[in-house]
Order: sequence, then C-alpha cells, then structure tokens
Amino acid sequence: MKTPVTNWIIVGTQNNQKAFRPSDWAGRISELGGFVRDSGMVQYCEELRPIRYNENSAVFVAASLKTTRAAIWEQVMGFAILHQLKIVEQTEPIAVFFGMQDQIAPSNSNLEQQDAIEIAQLAA
Repeated sequence: MKTPVTNWIIVGTQNNQKAFRPSDWAGRISELGGFVRDSGMVQYCEELRPIRYNENSAVFVAASLKTTRAAIWEQVMGFAILHQLKIVEQTEPIAVFFGMQDQIAPSNSNLEQQDAIEIAQLAA
C-alpha cells in the first residue's frame, strides 16, 4: 500500500536544473493563500508558504490545502507543472518552523535526516 502524501515542496529549480526566475516567485505564489495586513505586510497561511529547501527558493504546500482550498491547490500545482518546477512529495511530516528566526526550534531527530528546510527570508 502506498504511503499517503502529507505535503509537497515545490522547488525553484526546473527540470534542466536552472533556477526559476523571477527570484520572488515563491512569495508571489504563497500570497494566493494569504492576506495583506493593515501594515501592508503579507500574512501567509500555514498551508502555503515560502521556504528554503536545500538552499533553493521553494513553496511548502500542506496536503490539507487540497481539501480546504482546492482551487488554490490546483492553481499552485498547475503553475509548478506548467513551469516544470521540481515537486517533492513528502510522506513523513516535516518540521517547518513558522516562528521568528531568533527563536529556538524544538528538536526533531528526523529533521536532521531529512533535507534542509528553513523559512524564507522575505523583505518587508
């Protein structure tokens, strides 16, 4: 029996291994699930957010997005397929830390064995 996918990571490299441009594509795609606060800053949802994956721009897509906001999930995955971006299916939960960069993240022994994932640094 196939293990169900818990989430996807869309990596900003194309099939030819070149970096996808524009460089802020992950933030733009993640805005589909977020909203703009009164301060003008984008608040991303936990199901769709820009991250760094092995030093590349990427987008974290939670499996729950497919059921809770199917139209957004289809648009995001369609974008990835159209632009031939690398899509990594995850069958194990991934620790993606949503807090401030200076906070200490809880230890996760499985994280050390998985690919490196970190929150993307986005300018205000």
